[in-house]
Parts: sequence; C-alpha cells; structure tokens
Amino acid sequence: MSKIFQSIRAYIIPVKLSEYEVGAYTHLIEKHGGKKCVKQGESTHIFTILKSSTRISRNVESHQVPVIDIQWIRDCDKKQQLLPIETYTIITDRKKLRSSSSDHDALVPSLSLLTTSTATTSISSGSNTDILNRRFKDSPPEDLPFSDESGSTRRGEGENVDLAPGFINTKYECLRPTPYEPKYNKKLVSLLLLLERKRQIDNELKRSLSYRHAISAIKAYPREIQSSKEAEKIIGVGSKIAEKIKVFLHTGTIEEADQLRYDEEFRTISLFNKVFGVGATTARIWWELGYKTLQEVLDNAKLSTTIKLGIELLPDFDQMMSQQDVKEIIDIVTKEVVSINSECFVVPVGGYRRGKTKNGDVDLIISSKNAENMRGFLNKLTQRLIEKDYLKHKLWHSTDIKNLAHAERPSSVGGRQQFDNFEKCFCAFLQPSTGIHRQVDLICVVNPDELATAILGWTGSRQFERAIRDYAKKEKNMSLNSQAIHFEQNGKKNRFVVHSEKDAFDIIGMPYLEPEFRNC
Repeated sequence: MSKIFQSIRAYIIPVKLSEYEVGAYTHLIEKHGGKKCVKQGESTHIFTILKSSTRISRNVESHQVPVIDIQWIRDCDKKQQLLPIETYTIITDRKKLRSSSSDHDALVPSLSLLTTSTATTSISSGSNTDILNRRFKDSPPEDLPFSDESGSTRRGEGENVDLAPGFINTKYECLRPTPYEPKYNKKLVSLLLLLERKRQIDNELKRSLSYRHAISAIKAYPREIQSSKEAEKIIGVGSKIAEKIKVFLHTGTIEEADQLRYDEEFRTISLFNKVFGVGATTARIWWELGYKTLQEVLDNAKLSTTIKLGIELLPDFDQMMSQQDVKEIIDIVTKEVVSINSECFVVPVGGYRRGKTKNGDVDLIISSKNAENMRGFLNKLTQRLIEKDYLKHKLWHSTDIKNLAHAERPSSVGGRQQFDNFEKCFCAFLQPSTGIHRQVDLICVVNPDELATAILGWTGSRQFERAIRDYAKKEKNMSLNSQAIHFEQNGKKNRFVVHSEKDAFDIIGMPYLEPEFRNC
C-alpha cells in the first residue's frame, strides 16, 4: 500500500459533498496511508470543495490549519506521488484563515520534504463535481464529437450524383460495416447527431429514428458526400434531411444544429437526461419547473431514492472510462466470479466490445456451461462485491421488482429497454485505481443455450440490434431477441440451437460483422 499520505490527518468539510463523495475521498486518503479525522481539531489538513472564503470561514474551527482544494487528493492519487500544495491552498481572508506560504511551511514541513522534483503544480481537470452546478446560459458552445476541416470549409455542391462505389446501400444497417468514428463527413454526422438528440428529448420518436437511419448510413459512407442529389440516393436519407445536407454543403453548417450548441434549454435538458433513471419527460418537467442545475433539482424537487442517487453519482458516471479502466473492472469481477465458482465466466459486451476507446459504463455477462451453477449466482456475486467494498450502490436489480404488478415495472431503466428476462443488476462500482464510481451492469445468463444470442443482443449498438431484428422478421420470417432465434411457420415457433454469434448470423443469413463494425 502506498504511504504518500502517511503524515496527513485529513478533515473533509462535508458541505456540497454527498455521502458517497466523502466516502470516495476517504477511500483515497486511507489507500495511501492517511487518516480521516472526525473532528477538525485532530487534523493537519482541511479539505473542501468550497471556493468562497466566507463560506469556508463558517465551516472552519481552527484558523491555523491549511485549507486545501480537495482536488489535490485525486491529483496525488493519479500521479502516485505527493504534489506541492501551494497552488491548491485556498487563499482566504487572512484575519480568518491564515494560509500564506509562511504559515503553510511552518505547519506542514513534511510536505515540502516528501514532494519530488518531478511533481507538477498544475491543477488537473479530472474533477467533475461542478457538473451539479453547471449552467449553460451564455456558456461556450457544446463541442462536436467528430469534426474535420473539410466539413467546415466546404462551400457549394459538386456535380456528382452517383453513389460511391462499394457502398452497401440498404435500409438494414446490420448488413454493412459501420465504425464508431466516421472516416468521412465527420462534421455533418456531428450536426445530425445534435438534431437527432433534439427530437429524442422532445419525444418525437419517429423523427428521431429517421435521423438515426440517416446518421448510420452517412457514418458508413466511404467518401465525402458531394451533392444533395447524391445524398438523396442513400437509403435512409429522406428529402428533408437531404435538404439540410444541401445547406451544409453550401454553408459548412446546419443552422438549427449550430444553435443547439448554444441553447440553454436543450443543453440543460440533455444534462438532466444523463441521470440514471431519468427519461426525457422527467428532464423536461424539471426544466419547466424552473430548475437550471442538478443541484437545484436536488435541493428542491421531490425525488425517488434512485433518482437522487443517480444525480449524486453523475459527477463520477459522466467521466468516461478508457479501455484500461474497463479492463481493470473486468479483471476484478472475473476474479470474484471465479472465486465463487470456477466453472463460471465473464463476457464483456456493450461499447467496450465494439471497440469504443471511451465508455460511459461497463456491461458484463456472467454465465456457465452448467445452468445449475447460475442458480442464485447474481445475489452471491453482488454480496461478495459489497463485502469487498467494490459495489457501493445497487441502482436497479431485476429481482427487486419481480413481484410488483406489471404496471409498476419500469419499461426502461437507465435508458435501456428491458427486452429480455435475464436477471440483471445495474450498480455503482468503485474503481480502486481512481476512486471513481463507475456504472457496471451485470447480466446473469442462466441457460447456456441463450448465451450466444445474449452476447449478440447486449453487444449492440442499439440501432444495429433494431436492424438485425427487423431483417430477421421481415426478410427471413424469424423472430430474434437476446434469448433466442425462432422460425415462424404455420403459426408455430420453432427454436434454433445457436452455438455462437457467427452461428446466429449464419442462421439469419447475414454476413458476419465483427463487433467494432456494429456502431450504427
């Protein structure tokens, strides 16, 4: 265990911090040999998220102890070394809080001695707690996910009206490879994504779906679109979207989408919609009630326990995970699964399996070749993860609602449609190396005959899954879900035996696509 905090007795001012945030910082302090104090009088350092000297002074008993920006704890953990605290020390009213450099040196000489010469004094942007107080009025525009110079400088249409050679022009996105990041038309895709999200949060679901069809096709298109007539020939691009593409080709932007990047209402509702368990309707209600920040929602709205927890966890959940972060969590869960039963195993699915370099959550299927091994397994696993201090909160557990009346069951949880009957637990998982809570979704597949279709269904993307189900039904007279493939004949359903994902593609009669090309 690291000892970089061994000389530190820390008191954390709890104001503006949730219980789980205080717990996360406590975990980091103790992880590196420090001690969290219950009483300020026992501390050598006071940590706070507050910036106002007036507010700090109201919460500080001893004016002889340095008050430090709590971000210092995470930055030290990230660098695995003790960083200089001068730039983190909060300079306040000297009559109330003496935090000058001379006071600091006299009080904590050990910090100067322990800090190495390679330490950086810059404050990391890793902290995300400001998301709860984030306002969008007069703020800088939202960044585009994909952008390129060609998309922003073009002016005017070309004469070409023919489709690019080799492009698979089909209404079924599952029949062509689609990468996560488009090689061409990056800015156009980014602007259309904004328009699709606008339709989604306005509950215009059919229009949202139309945009998703167009976006999927353009992401897969093997060159820059040169004219609106060319765009109209792409299946999935209707006349209205083609008209927007025409404007884009002439101006380098789409005015409606560009305005959304600055729009306070759109951006605020989009942020509210990120909270676990909050749909577009609830997000809009909060806006219409006059709430402009999530902190205002916390302070004033009547919230369920789950949604309140979802808001408090968002500062962590909104921080994207690298593939290495995801692998760390996979390794931990796999170790605990095998320790319970060596015949059980873990299969990563979701965006990570599709090759995304940044992920918002981790989806893990747990299964075994022997169905008996899986009886009650998810309860055993979650209990073990709780005991090991990994699983901090159960956001949703399918067994918790199985006895409720159908009308009380949520049709979707955390933005996911519940299209299967697998036992699932969506949880807040504390990543040891960062002290950040991550959303980890555990899916328990009891029947080994359902494993292949479960992997196919939970790998995604959402649009790919929609397309492959449509293709199976409309072109092959088959029904497909995450549990089985059936062939419908004379009013009867005959179930196929599916041994692998490739087997599923063969049964449906489709060319196999590697997961990284299912990012429709």
